Amino acid sequence: MKQKLPFILEIIWLIVMIVGLIAAVHKTIDYGFAESIMLYVIAGIAGLMYVWRRYMRKLQEKNKARK
Repeated sequence: MKQKLPFILEIIWLIVMIVGLIAAVHKTIDYGFAESIMLYVIAGIAGLMYVWRRYMRKLQEKNKARK
């Protein structure tokens, strides 16, 4: 389970990013950009967290392979 946890967290951040981006685009269409900027920020932060978690998981797997 410990080896699967980083991958699961990575997927969760990816899902949060996709859902946030879809919600932001939908709200932009209905109400305009000024009303939906916070959803874009949330999607952006989730995207950064996804990239960071992926990098950390790959680094961890690379270090395990060396040992």
